[in-house]
Amino acid sequence: MSSWMASRRVALTLAVGLAAGCASTVEVRPGAEAIAPTITTVVGLPPSIGWGGDADLRRIGRRASDSLIAATGGHAVIAEELLDGEDDPAVAAALKALGEDPARALTFAINVGMGGRLQNGVAAIPGFIVAKRLIVDFHATIEVRKLGSREPIGSVETIVSGSPNEPEIGPDGAKNAALEAIDGALQKAVATFAPRLVATGRAADIVEIPPEAAGSVARRLTLLGDLYPELSLDEMETLAGARERFLVREPGPLAALGIARGDLLGVPGGVTKASRAALARAVARGLQPALAVVRGGQRYLLAAADRAPAP
Repeated sequence: MSSWMASRRVALTLAVGLAAGCASTVEVRPGAEAIAPTITTVVGLPPSIGWGGDADLRRIGRRASDSLIAATGGHAVIAEELLDGEDDPAVAAALKALGEDPARALTFAINVGMGGRLQNGVAAIPGFIVAKRLIVDFHATIEVRKLGSREPIGSVETIVSGSPNEPEIGPDGAKNAALEAIDGALQKAVATFAPRLVATGRAADIVEIPPEAAGSVARRLTLLGDLYPELSLDEMETLAGARERFLVREPGPLAALGIARGDLLGVPGGVTKASRAALARAVARGLQPALAVVRGGQRYLLAAADRAPAP
């Protein structure tokens, strides 16, 4: 066996549908398998994309963070929480401030690119000539690194095919090819490099207003339109006019705390900079954080507890 083959292990999975294809490649470098059982936190670094502008990057970044929270069962620190930068010292400081152990953390650097190709059409009637159609391939690549180490311990690339000019989210809220590629890459990366964190059960779906926009109805509406184009007008109006920063679209594990779809969530005592990821981490640890819950025009308070109540 060549030294190149001895230095890494590559697994390839491939699935092809009638209208779209999906393929993933996972590269595992020496030492990764020994590290994997020790990992307790995954840090999602700010992603990069190969198309669009700032609004597209913010929207894709928000979805990538949501996917990371879901893939790790809440054991994630997301890019929005890295307020002082994304170099190792800044990430380590952020982890310590959030109560996480930098020595047991991985970083995921996500890059999403796209490319087009022509595919022959299929004639419904034999003998007829049909035109070629354009297929867009979205490539989601994740470089996985142990925090504090210069060399990556592996990588994942997932390719999903879609249609030209399709949005990331369909009108019914379903994820299209770009987000499917991100989801697939994150799930494989967590399963390979942090298997203890693989999520079971349905994840929560929480809409979050950024802290810098919390005090302005106009800013709330603008950012909701940019970040969550699939929201209904009722959902946008509800969250834009509320004091709280979070709207629950799917409670997932938060149902154990009595949280339901449509609830508005806040922190008693005023505005907080805590993210939806902080709430997910607390629940993943079995904690019950203090929350203000607004439901049907009524406001309720959930007191903090050391352990979450049983479902």
